[in-house]
Amino acid sequence: MGYEDLPRVSLINLPTPLEELHRLRQAIGGPRILLKRDDLTGLGLGGNKSRKLEFLLGDALRRGADAIITSGGIQTNHGRLTAAACAKLGLTCYLVFTEDENGVYEGNRILQTMFGAKQVFCDNIDHSLPPEKMARERLRAGEETIAKLAGRLRAEGKNPYVIPRGGRSLYGTASYVAAMDEVRAQLEERNLRVDYILAPCATSSTMTGISLGNRVSGLGAKVIGAALSRSPEEGKSMLEEEFNHDAAALGYGFRIRRADVDIRGDYIGAGYGAMTEADKEAMLLFARTEGILLDPVYTGKTASMYVDLVRRGYFPQESTVLLFHTGGTPLLFLQEMSDWVKNEVARGTEE
Repeated sequence: MGYEDLPRVSLINLPTPLEELHRLRQAIGGPRILLKRDDLTGLGLGGNKSRKLEFLLGDALRRGADAIITSGGIQTNHGRLTAAACAKLGLTCYLVFTEDENGVYEGNRILQTMFGAKQVFCDNIDHSLPPEKMARERLRAGEETIAKLAGRLRAEGKNPYVIPRGGRSLYGTASYVAAMDEVRAQLEERNLRVDYILAPCATSSTMTGISLGNRVSGLGAKVIGAALSRSPEEGKSMLEEEFNHDAAALGYGFRIRRADVDIRGDYIGAGYGAMTEADKEAMLLFARTEGILLDPVYTGKTASMYVDLVRRGYFPQESTVLLFHTGGTPLLFLQEMSDWVKNEVARGTEE
């Protein structure tokens, strides 16, 4: 059974464009650079999670689900796209936020609300824990809240379907195996090859699918991930486990070892979602050379990794690099971004 055999529902505009960034290359040098525009999937302002939702909600509909539950932070891109997909399919969407209610409506929360998602906040978080343990505590609280919510909905006669945080699942992996088939076809059409593929890595789900799809499609590129929310070692372990489980479940004979996984932690900065000066520079480079907007959490860090590797001479000049643009556009409209643009960026644009 390959990804083609899984249930799937049509939600987005495919294939997404594969663009060559000529002016960016002129600005910083380096190899040929391609950008896979998964920010242009169409649904709910686009993003990589919408690919996963085609498969996840295909399975949900096959099981007769009438309510969808998923979780994340208040600014979750996955939650925004789940809410949009549910609106399109007529399903009730519940978003379990593993944060405290802050009363702030900006970025993704505006859109989640407009799409009609029911927002549930965890009231079972132990705030006395030290910061280094809070991430796991929030995950625990979210899982407990989801279990209680799903139980209540079933008692009310509903049939809820729980989507893992970030869409990390067999279906999430399968969606990016399919995406890599799409990339292969686009490269063949233009008589191109790709030597390196760069992508953000948080839950590791997208990078797992890209890594497996890289093997299935026969591209043979080196896949490099930018760690965003956990150590590279933890990310490598997660990817190894998910890759080997999902490859077997899909009927592929490929396997991966931790030693084969390349996730780099040099670009995290102060932590998940915290912009660095390198992120800011990369975001402005893409905006001012190509008119392409990157978000401050995922694609901005992947781009800063690319710019840094180019400047350090990591890529052979004759090679071709492909970056995945995974979306996140609403994150550009947070107060932090407004403050940065007003206090730093705008100074260079005033006559």
